[in-house]
Amino acid sequence: MKFGTKVLVERGGGSKKGTPGCTRFVHGVLIGARGYERFVRLTEDDPLDTVGWNRKGQIGNWSDSVVVEDKSGQ
Repeated sequence: MKFGTKVLVERGGGSKKGTPGCTRFVHGVLIGARGYERFVRLTEDDPLDTVGWNRKGQIGNWSDSVVVEDKSGQ
């Protein structure tokens, strides 16, 4: 993926659907990479976050295995 690509970040897991920490996808833009790590700027708020990257515009880092290209057109 090229930098600037719209992506989905799979976040959470284990919690009941709709509760903080549940598995969900959050929209973002790929802005960097180092090895298997991907740096993403969130393009939407994530009210179900439990670790601190939860506001539109914030940058977080995730494993490349949970960052996929967003083909939905959003």
